[in-house]
Amino acid sequence: MIVDIGRANRNIYFWGGALNIPQVVGGVFFFDHVEAQAILVVAILGLIVAGQIHKKAAFSRMIGMCHLPWLLLLPWLIYRQANIEYPFWLEAWLYYSSATIAASLIFDAMDFYRYSKGQKTFAWAEDKSE
Repeated sequence: MIVDIGRANRNIYFWGGALNIPQVVGGVFFFDHVEAQAILVVAILGLIVAGQIHKKAAFSRMIGMCHLPWLLLLPWLIYRQANIEYPFWLEAWLYYSSATIAASLIFDAMDFYRYSKGQKTFAWAEDKSE
């Protein structure tokens, strides 16, 4: 899946890296905090689900389904950040993770809407050779 995305669109490839790599690395680095454990588990689960969706329907706008657990995770993270004092680097990582999750959920909502209107795959992934 990652190689396919890299071939199809470099911007999406880098966005995926900016979204997922910090979640996984930060989740491991800050693993002694429950927030990091939750982010790490949800990130790994999401990557597994995304890979399976991509196998069944490459570049489907429904790949955002892998982000559904974020609908529960994001409000919880925001609540925790508003009510708990964190060390600087953990707090910075939590804000970064929350911001990228929120942005991705907005993209997912737009993708679900487009999917419902018949645009089943991403325009950037369509064959331009025709």
